[in-house]
Amino acid sequence: MATQNPFDFSALFASFDPQAIAKQFQEGFSGASIPGIDTNSLMQTQRKNMELLMSTNQAMLAGSQALIQRQASMLQEAIAEVTAAAKKLAESGNPQDVSAQQVELLQSAFEKALANSNEISNMVRQTQESVAGQVNNRISESLQELKETIAKVK
Repeated sequence: MATQNPFDFSALFASFDPQAIAKQFQEGFSGASIPGIDTNSLMQTQRKNMELLMSTNQAMLAGSQALIQRQASMLQEAIAEVTAAAKKLAESGNPQDVSAQQVELLQSAFEKALANSNEISNMVRQTQESVAGQVNNRISESLQELKETIAKVK
């Protein structure tokens, strides 16, 4: 029996077509005419905005999938390390050796958890910075396009 990944959101985005949405907007506004306003340039701006929405959603999805895969990998590594540590502790007969090994294992586990936490937070930060950069650039472009459209009305 095959199971689906509950974190796979790609099916949600499969049917999302920014071109079709832009076309629907254009068809909706094709009958409307605002004197002095170039509705085609406004539609192009909205089309670009929809394309940005699609690309940022894909980037966030890819980032989320990479994050989940890395967390799963970290969990597998942790299970393997715990299993190896349990075997090592079971083989030790001397209580002083067991205590010393436990302290070493705790130190190692703490350092590994800290490193994993840093790695995860860096992955999240990189995805967020990338998407935020794209959105900021598009907002600037969109405002400039709007200024140009308004300037043509004068």
